[in-house]
Amino acid sequence: MSIRLRLNLGGYLQRHGLTAYRLAQAMEGRVSANTIYTLARKPAQRIDLSTVGEALGRLTGEPVSITDMLEEAAPPAPAPSPASLAALRLDPNRPTFDASNLKTLRRHGRPVVPRPGPSAEEVIAQDRGRESR
Repeated sequence: MSIRLRLNLGGYLQRHGLTAYRLAQAMEGRVSANTIYTLARKPAQRIDLSTVGEALGRLTGEPVSITDMLEEAAPPAPAPSPASLAALRLDPNRPTFDASNLKTLRRHGRPVVPRPGPSAEEVIAQDRGRESR
């Protein structure tokens, strides 16, 4: 079985009491702040590791290597079995939806009776200041 690794910059920052903002400031414009925030939120796709390692080293005061930011990725979830998918199919014996079985919405103790309103087309036409078709 192979081990899957991923770069977890956010976890590294958290373990060392740092923020993505501080790292973005330490990068001095070499990497955009938005890129830093994205890398801190989710695993990286591509990154210049020497630049980030250098900035992290300045912030933590200790040498930082790529292995400090790696973590073991969770294995992918197994595919659902055909039996579990079959249970999701509609049961022909199941009763259909019946609105009369719903609870009555009450306001101040009195049942609320929905009244028909204008159609979406009428609302849009009114908003635009003209009559609907």
